[in-house]
Amino acid sequence: MDIPLTTPLLLALLLCSLSFVHGAMDSCYDDDEGVPSRCMPKFENAAFNHTIMASNVCGLPPEDYCMQTSSTRSCHHCSVSDMGLSHNASLLTDFHTDEEPTWWQSQSMFYRVQHPNSVNLTLRLGKAFEITYVRLKFYTSRPESFAIYKRTNQDGPWMPYQYYSASCSKTYGKKAKGYIRPGDDERMALCTDEFSDISPLTGGNVAFSTLEGRPSAYNFDQSAVLQEWVTATDLLISLDRLNTFGDEFFKDAKVLRSYFYAISDFSVGARCKCNGHGSECVLDEQGALVCDCQHHTAGVDCQKCHPFYQDRPWARATGDSVNQCMKCNCSGRADACVFDAEQYRSTGSGGRCVDCRDHTDGPHCERCKENHYRRSPQDLCRPCDCNTIGSVSLQCGAEGMCTCRPSVTGEKCDTCQPGFHSLSPGGCRSCDCETRGSVGICSTLDGGCHCKDNVEGQACDRCKPGSFNLQENNPAGCTSCFCFGHSLACRSSNHHAAINITSDFLEGIQIEIAKSLHGYPLTLLSVSAPVEKFLGNHLLSYGQLLSLTFTAEAQCLLPHSVTVLLEGSGITLSADLSPQPGLVHQPGLAPQHTFTLSINYLQTLSPDTSQLSRVTLASAAHSSSPATSSTTPAPWVEVCTCPPGFEGQFCELCSPGYTREVPNRGPLSPCVPCTCHQHGPCHPETGVCECADFTTGPTCERCLDGYYGNALIGTTNDCRTCPCPDRTSCAQMMEIGDVVCTNCPSAQRGTRCELCEDGFHGDPLGRSGLVQQCERCDCNGNVDPNALGVCDHMTGRCFKCLGHTEGDHCQRCQRGYYGDAMDRTMAGKCKPCDCSPAGTSGLLEDCDPQTGSCQCLSHVTGGDCGQCSVGFFNLQPGVGCERCNCNPIGSSSAACHPITGQCVCQPGLEGRLCSTCRMGFFGFSSRGCRACNCDPMGSSSMQCHTNGTCPCRQGFVGYKCDQCELNYFHNRATHQCEECPICYGLVKEQSLSLISFTLPCSLFLSHLFISRSHISPLRECYSIEKGGEILSSLVLYTVCSFCSCTFKKKTTARYHTVLCVELLLLLP
Repeated sequence: MDIPLTTPLLLALLLCSLSFVHGAMDSCYDDDEGVPSRCMPKFENAAFNHTIMASNVCGLPPEDYCMQTSSTRSCHHCSVSDMGLSHNASLLTDFHTDEEPTWWQSQSMFYRVQHPNSVNLTLRLGKAFEITYVRLKFYTSRPESFAIYKRTNQDGPWMPYQYYSASCSKTYGKKAKGYIRPGDDERMALCTDEFSDISPLTGGNVAFSTLEGRPSAYNFDQSAVLQEWVTATDLLISLDRLNTFGDEFFKDAKVLRSYFYAISDFSVGARCKCNGHGSECVLDEQGALVCDCQHHTAGVDCQKCHPFYQDRPWARATGDSVNQCMKCNCSGRADACVFDAEQYRSTGSGGRCVDCRDHTDGPHCERCKENHYRRSPQDLCRPCDCNTIGSVSLQCGAEGMCTCRPSVTGEKCDTCQPGFHSLSPGGCRSCDCETRGSVGICSTLDGGCHCKDNVEGQACDRCKPGSFNLQENNPAGCTSCFCFGHSLACRSSNHHAAINITSDFLEGIQIEIAKSLHGYPLTLLSVSAPVEKFLGNHLLSYGQLLSLTFTAEAQCLLPHSVTVLLEGSGITLSADLSPQPGLVHQPGLAPQHTFTLSINYLQTLSPDTSQLSRVTLASAAHSSSPATSSTTPAPWVEVCTCPPGFEGQFCELCSPGYTREVPNRGPLSPCVPCTCHQHGPCHPETGVCECADFTTGPTCERCLDGYYGNALIGTTNDCRTCPCPDRTSCAQMMEIGDVVCTNCPSAQRGTRCELCEDGFHGDPLGRSGLVQQCERCDCNGNVDPNALGVCDHMTGRCFKCLGHTEGDHCQRCQRGYYGDAMDRTMAGKCKPCDCSPAGTSGLLEDCDPQTGSCQCLSHVTGGDCGQCSVGFFNLQPGVGCERCNCNPIGSSSAACHPITGQCVCQPGLEGRLCSTCRMGFFGFSSRGCRACNCDPMGSSSMQCHTNGTCPCRQGFVGYKCDQCELNYFHNRATHQCEECPICYGLVKEQSLSLISFTLPCSLFLSHLFISRSHISPLRECYSIEKGGEILSSLVLYTVCSFCSCTFKKKTTARYHTVLCVELLLLLP
């Protein structure tokens, strides 16, 4: 029978109905006007016919259980394989009536179903529901402690919903009957002890209201905290501690089987959560439960707006506002929008359109996109197409005219004005070519200049890679890098000043012209004695001019061509020269011709007739500081950027660690790395290595004898001393990097000769402290002489013993075998033990290693220890045989069955030992047991006590419970003894008058814990022969009063009476 709902619970349910049911209608729109209104799915039992997952269920394995009532305990059977006896979790949410209940049931306390072991019931709702209440109806007594948990979403953590416990603080760390004040966290789970008593023993209800005691429940629509609090996708019932009478302490099986969890109904009052935007929940294509969303909302719970309905933020429908999603205003030029919170705060319209068509832009596609225009709001937007370089802005005016930069013209600002070039963000600019590096004028389109051969850049203002020293008088613009051909990167030196090397050839050198027969010059005496200042290294004159001036008495005597020869480093270069043009003879001076030779060409020259009066060679001198105004710079002097392996101003030297590819071929020869593997330097011109680091070889490629390592690595530690005895030779295993000695003494092996050869043992290097020479292992001939690894190379212990032998020297038989392991014949070798697995003491292998005899268990006999001795039974492996122990009084023979141990019993006896009376019998003796013959109407059980007295029902007395108790009468209609109210009062008054007779007994009992050991004093109390039957009733009243006073905190009053009656029935 359900418990009545309390006033606070009714109030909480009313609040739920006000907040949840307001929109409970079939349509989300007003039927007459179509105005949106709040709507909600129907209120329902969300758990009905849902599958509950239970962590424990009775009947697996099949078991017996007992139901506790007010005075009796009926026992039944549970089995999952029999539907009529099954109590699975599907019966929690099925349809049933109170007259024919069904229930789920856990295993009993007999199977350790008690704290700290919990039993969990899990309900998965499939989607979010708004929970109003959770109700449980228990088929047994309600638990002492259980808790309700919930999940707000299917992947979220379990959160406590409510605790029920008679020990809130001890079990859950919560204060009992706590409450929530305004301002507290309203999602806090509370604990109550109101529903945790053991009474009633069946049919107890527990109903949890989600909003009860929550201060904001009256303002539910505005409380996001409570809206989340009532939301759940899953519920978990954790049954943590059973209610008991305390009698489980004695571990009696029948008592333990009477305590278990059983719930007949699990119901959840809830609505499918649609946030006020849907009136029903349906199954989608995948079979999942979702809301049928209205008001232009979407999502499983209608928790968001449709993509094109983003003009205001999504909100839950309330009693004051439907909060339907509003359509975006995109002027018909967009199909999608997003919600913009900042825009909504500033304008009240949060829908920002995306992907506006027709070149429009703005939150509502209300204006032309940037860099577009239209003449009227009705026209389509068109692109401005302003030139990105020539326009001040890409945005044009209303007529499409662009604003141009200086010196730029055109409707789109894409043309330079006359006299300008190179349209740029700064406008057009005039031609600006570098005169030293260009020829002619620039291009009118892009201002590009016409560069000399070795010049590049828009203005021909820089040398191409591989050249330097941009000069106007250089036809190529820049001089090619020399750098002895090793580098194409060079620059002009700023640490050289220009000088001229000049010499006059007038000291005694006259050159006469021989004439031919026809009057033409015929030959020329060559000049081959240059001044010493022209000899030596003239790299600093590279790219400069060698000038030769000839003077004659008459113009006709001057040569018209000159051949110059330059010799050096075994090379001869020649060049044919003509007089420098543009020179005008001045009257009064001797006629002169000047010839110039650029040192760039360095070709062989030859002389002519007339007098060589002056030779000038432009050169340079090194300065420690950059050239200044007081000196003339020498920009023709190059400074090279050398590649790896070269150094020097002109890359004329090899770097340290490098040498000539071809030895002694000079600066024109390439430099290559020294091949000394970093173990010493090499000569920069010859390449000869100077080996160090204990290396040797033409390229220091190997270690010296007595050393090991990889000299090719190139470090100072490549070669190390061999770690071998007497520093003998060694080799390094390149695969693993380990060093192996290659010349070990006899019977020794190992990378350091530290081990004995296979089949030998010892410690030749004394690694364990004491040097021990290698000796052959002794395995008593029980190993394969051709096998490897038969013994330990340090201790000599044998590893691979054959013939079922073992031991450090294979000197004994293995466990499970017997014989002489050191016998040289096969007949005397080890043989397997033959012992019975049932009667052998210990393991089957534990036979005598010499004789093979087996060790029998206690009271076991036989050659193989396979049978019990006489008077014993139940041979068990590892235990032996048990003694029959037949009761000498109750059995007719001392013998028993050899397997089961069942003795032969006297009549009325049972049990393996014939030591107990059968059910319904008493009076154990050598003649058997006698029948109880208890009255079936007055006896609570057909089994009597040991003295033959039967246990009586309430109101019955007598040896066989066939009489009504004093102050009770027999009702023929019900066949029960019923109490006489008036008579009872008279007897009670009479009994009070006799208190003085039993006061000593009452005082004695008040200090006595009633047990079988205290029956004798009680019998003395009972045997007082005063008052006859009235005195007996008084004793009963006094004892029962004491029992009720002493145990009323542990048991029910009715159970006290039964205990007292049973106690008195033990009296004679």
